[in-house]
Amino acid sequence: MKTLDVPFKSISDIKKSPMTIFEEAKARNNGVYIFNRDKVAGVVLTQEQYENMNSEIEALYDRIDELIVKERLQDKNPKTYSVEAVTGMNLDDIELDDNDGWE
Repeated sequence: MKTLDVPFKSISDIKKSPMTIFEEAKARNNGVYIFNRDKVAGVVLTQEQYENMNSEIEALYDRIDELIVKERLQDKNPKTYSVEAVTGMNLDDIELDDNDGWE
């Protein structure tokens, strides 16, 4: 979303004609800020804009995950953790039940 030259309307405008606000968001291909007494109360987006924004955010998170995995794979001395350090449990303290239904 553009940060400069962002369209804005008042709460009264959206109460009078909500579809007009959605049409403006679509026409400008940008969100429309809704003000209530000189403070931003929210932003109006079309469904397409909202879904595109969420898809872009998800793609960015996926890319971050890829970069983290790539960096860890290149690490020649990766840090490892014991089961006890991660779970707080010692494997020797766990009793196995032959009748637990997993067989």
